[in-house]
Amino acid sequence: MKLQKLAVMSVLVALSAVLTLLIKIPFPTAPFLIYEPGDVPILIGGLLFGPLAAMGMTVAISILLGLFVANLNPVFGVIMHIIATGILSVVAASIYKGTIKSARRGLVLGATAMTIVMPLLNVWLNPIFYGMPRDAVLKLLVPAIIPFNFLKSFINILFTALIFPRILIWYKRNIPESFKD
Repeated sequence: MKLQKLAVMSVLVALSAVLTLLIKIPFPTAPFLIYEPGDVPILIGGLLFGPLAAMGMTVAISILLGLFVANLNPVFGVIMHIIATGILSVVAASIYKGTIKSARRGLVLGATAMTIVMPLLNVWLNPIFYGMPRDAVLKLLVPAIIPFNFLKSFINILFTALIFPRILIWYKRNIPESFKD
C-alpha cells in the first residue's frame, strides 16, 4: 500500500510541475513575480497524506523545477520554493483532521503563514542571492511582495478548497482502508 501512496504522490508532483510550467501569470506591479498554480496538487497531497508527505512532495517539485526551469539563481529558487510551498502545505496538512472544516482552517492558516514569512525571507535572502540592495527589496514590500504572496497563497487555497472535497469523496470511496493509514 505504501507503493500506491508513493505513486499518487508522484502523480501529484508531476501535475504540480505541469501546472507550474504551463500557467504563468506575471504580477502587475512586479512582473518578475509570477503566479503559478503548482501548489494546488501539493496541498491536496498534504491533506490526503499528512505534513511529512507535503514536505516530501515540496522538496521533490522544488528540486525538479530547479533542475529544469531556467532561473537566474536556481539554488535561490529551490530554497525559496521549499520554504514557501513547505510553509503553506505543511501548516495546512498539520491542522487538517479529516473534516472539510479543518481543511479550510488549515488552508487559511497555511496561506497566512506563507504571506507573513515570505516577505521577511525576501528582505533577508534577495540581497544575498541577487546582490540586490536591501533598500530596493524594502521598497517592493508593500506594492509587490506582500500582495503577491497574499494573492498567490489565497488563490491556491481557494482552488484547493474547491477541488479537495470532491477528491476526498472519491478517495474515501475508491481507496482501500489500508491505503488511508
